[in-house]
Amino acid sequence: VGFLVACYSYVNGSIARKRTFEHLGQIEVMNRALGDMSALDYSLELMLNETEPLTKEKFREKIYASEPECIRDTEVDFLFDLLDYSGNHLIDQDDFQL
Repeated sequence: VGFLVACYSYVNGSIARKRTFEHLGQIEVMNRALGDMSALDYSLELMLNETEPLTKEKFREKIYASEPECIRDTEVDFLFDLLDYSGNHLIDQDDFQL
């Protein structure tokens, strides 16, 4: 029984460490995405001026066209998911309704 408890504790600990590292990675992405305020500002301005819904690819193209200092695909994906409030994989006017 003691051996099984030790095995469970070891496995559970490694799973917790893995989750912790995953969460740290997510926090790092959020920090970089929100840290580049020019990209965030541009993306919000872009959303308010668009008449057609934006797909993630179209959103990515427009963000990179603004020539941000340093932004990665993971940060662009984070910003898109943050702005896609309805969860329909498009950013449109419905995402900005109060």
